[in-house]
Amino acid sequence: IEIVYSPFDAIEIARRKPENNVVFIGVGFETTAPVIASVIKYAKQEKIKNFLVLAGNKIIPPAMEILVSDVHHHLDGFICPGHVSVIIGSKPYEIFPEKYNIPCVISGFEACDILQSILYLLEMIAGMEKISVKIQYTRCVDPEGNIKAKKIMNEVFSVCDSEWRGIGLIKSSGLAIKDEYKQYDAEYMLDVSVNISHDRHGCICGDVLKGIKSPVDCIFFKKVCTPENPVGPCMVSSEGTCAAYYAYEK
Repeated sequence: IEIVYSPFDAIEIARRKPENNVVFIGVGFETTAPVIASVIKYAKQEKIKNFLVLAGNKIIPPAMEILVSDVHHHLDGFICPGHVSVIIGSKPYEIFPEKYNIPCVISGFEACDILQSILYLLEMIAGMEKISVKIQYTRCVDPEGNIKAKKIMNEVFSVCDSEWRGIGLIKSSGLAIKDEYKQYDAEYMLDVSVNISHDRHGCICGDVLKGIKSPVDCIFFKKVCTPENPVGPCMVSSEGTCAAYYAYEK
């Protein structure tokens, strides 16, 4: 197992070790998908036969729609991720104001960005502005997104149903490698069966992800479940809700 900074580093490992299959774990959201698509396309062009990708990219808007479709949701608005929106633009979020009457603001990452995005949401919720998709992160995001990045994603990947830990199967929320590039699909090329993971009984990560419950409501939080020994997905990543509560709750 080697840690790389870029999928192209994995290509170089494959070149150095032609006797071995090198599998790159392709995870992330729309942000990382174009780079992974690029490296798959490059591997085909260069006829590198021992490089494979285990495709695990997710798509954000279908997961957001699952949240608002839940009868127990308490959502008044969405702060949409700036890095994802650089790629996909603002149009995929338009379903939320149009179908669910829920405002969206695409935000940057600085404290002032977040505060301004909250202000924009409050203005729409209060009726001072029309409920819509607003781009706060104008320095990086436009409505169309990155057309070149989306084109290469669509060339290499097709949309598929995908499992989300803590939530379950979400339709049209994942990216699978297309048939033209199947020789680089680790799941297709290697005789390996991957079992679907199940959260430990009592773990409430699904409800935390949906905003129904707080990490402090979980019987495992800070007792059995810690960043060093995560029980559920919300504690695994430093960006997870439970990990953030663990670090900053006090």
